[in-house]
Amino acid sequence: MLNHKISQVISAVSETYEEEINLKNENRFVCCFGALLIVIGAFCSFLSLYFIFHEPISKIWLDSTIMSVFALILLSVLVIFKNEVVITYMLSAIFALYLVFVMVRYYSYIGPAIWTLALITVMFSILYEKKRMLYIILSTIIIMVIHFIFSPKKFERWDIYFLAQAVIFILLFMVIIVVHNVIRNRADKIQEQFKDIYKSQEKLYLTLQSVGDGVIAVDYAGRIEFINPIAQKITGWNAKDAIGQHFEKIFNIINEYSREKIKCPIDIVFETKEIIELANHTILISKDGTEKPIEDTIAPIVYKDGNLLGAIIVFRDFSFKKEKQKQIEYLSFHDQLTGLYNRRYFDEEFKRIDTQRNLPLSIVYADINGLKIANDAFGHGIGDQLIKKAAAAFNKVCRADDIIARIGGDEFIMLLPKTDSNHLKELVARIEKELSKKRIKGLEISLSFGWDTKNTKEQSSEDVLKNAEEYMYQRKIYNSHSKRNDVIKSILDMLIIESPQEDNHSKRVSILSRDIGKACNLSDNEIHQLQITGELHDIGKIAIDEEILNKPGKLNKTEITQIRQHAEIGYRLIATTKDFYNIAEYVLAHHERWDGKGYPKKLKGEEIPMLSRIVAVADSYDAMTSERTYHERLNKDQAIAEIKKNAGTQFDPQIARIFVEEVLEAQW
Repeated sequence: MLNHKISQVISAVSETYEEEINLKNENRFVCCFGALLIVIGAFCSFLSLYFIFHEPISKIWLDSTIMSVFALILLSVLVIFKNEVVITYMLSAIFALYLVFVMVRYYSYIGPAIWTLALITVMFSILYEKKRMLYIILSTIIIMVIHFIFSPKKFERWDIYFLAQAVIFILLFMVIIVVHNVIRNRADKIQEQFKDIYKSQEKLYLTLQSVGDGVIAVDYAGRIEFINPIAQKITGWNAKDAIGQHFEKIFNIINEYSREKIKCPIDIVFETKEIIELANHTILISKDGTEKPIEDTIAPIVYKDGNLLGAIIVFRDFSFKKEKQKQIEYLSFHDQLTGLYNRRYFDEEFKRIDTQRNLPLSIVYADINGLKIANDAFGHGIGDQLIKKAAAAFNKVCRADDIIARIGGDEFIMLLPKTDSNHLKELVARIEKELSKKRIKGLEISLSFGWDTKNTKEQSSEDVLKNAEEYMYQRKIYNSHSKRNDVIKSILDMLIIESPQEDNHSKRVSILSRDIGKACNLSDNEIHQLQITGELHDIGKIAIDEEILNKPGKLNKTEITQIRQHAEIGYRLIATTKDFYNIAEYVLAHHERWDGKGYPKKLKGEEIPMLSRIVAVADSYDAMTSERTYHERLNKDQAIAEIKKNAGTQFDPQIARIFVEEVLEAQW
């Protein structure tokens, strides 16, 4: 059945160019060969009538001229007419008239030999597969036979009959040979065409079997005649059970949203005879009840004459592609970190929601306090956790139809339809209460909020948005100082928890720095800054891996590089607080060396701030005289020897001298 179907499809959709060429060649052959035989017949009749029957030359020339005209008409048909069907009918008519002429004119001479000539003409007609000429010639012969049967004319010249019969048989032999060769040639071509068609069938079959999409072929009644493996997999029907079933039984489709059954697409194709495509929201219900989104194309199979043969359906499982589309759509409107909507979605929804029926329409801005400090101190991973915790609090407190979007690194916006200003303070309070329950690395999650409400249609939506943002920034400025100090305090507390020895070390460095400052006759303000710098000088170590801080033995190059980053990290943390900006500069430079070989800026000599030079001496002395995992503790004399040894290279020589001679001597 499949091979028959493929043959029909090939016949219906293929051009018959080669057949038309064959017909044209045969018409040309019949015209030329027929004209030649007529000319031979005219020549033979001329000789026989003149030499045997001694008829007058004028009458003989007339007969020869008439037959020559027949020959010329045969040849001119190819030039005058272009349509091969018309040429076929013209040839049939010419040969029929020629037969009539010969039978009427020469019956009294050659008698029954005329029927052999008629047989020759029949042989010509056999060349035509549609048998147009055969029907016309046979009809003409039958009429003429009937005519001569009832005609009173008697045939007497049997002596001439045998001569005419011999000549006509020679002509018949020539025609038979030619017709045989033509038919054999045609048979060979047909055989080759059958081979080509068979190969095409096999190729088409293998192609349809191997194609990556589902393919189903149906007849004009909608019955399935072919279903490839992919189509079997998608529909859940195997070929044995599916073939012969009506297409609609196998291809059960519904609308994804309305869940209504979709009209059988085959019926639409049969009605319109046009290619159609199903919408993307089409769901195919397979044999086992599984639902799969599909996309497909259905095309009619139509003969050249317009008769409908069937249809071909090409479809594919759209699940993966549809899921990808959903992901792309989700990513285009959502923030990847929090899952909240992004700025693009908010802008579009703001335009949509900004209508009379949604008034009062409230807008709430929110900004995370101290996010930059948290990022600097603990890395962006902790900062991301802060952002996600804030987003979780918004989702928990807000309504399902409220629009919550993350519009910047630490900024959020909430669009609250049908919410008046009286409910905003309560909403913000609930969010803050929810956030107060959460801690990350000991840090409190603090946000600054600002809001405004559009109560009337006349109010400008942009002004309401701007007012909420400005109010949020005002509250952020008001809270920023205390919040930053709280964050720094939290960072110090965390550093103490992770590395307890750092607390005592920082306090001792603070005291030693204060004593050196007094010995150098610094002002009270400078001494106060020295104490703070000594206490905060290692705050950047909060961002260093705890295993590196507490590692026994020497550090490798990578670990040393990480340790040296603590000065810059500390600078970034402290610099966020305006009151501590100078302190941040001192913390940044407390590992610079007098000879310029320190870090991070490789400052030299007095390029290094004096307070940083003081902290450097105090820090080194306390590190040498304290228990450390990476070296043995030195006694006081050993530490003093190291200070003196490195004065002028690592340390400011003047400060080193004052520290040894005045500060340490005074302690003794």
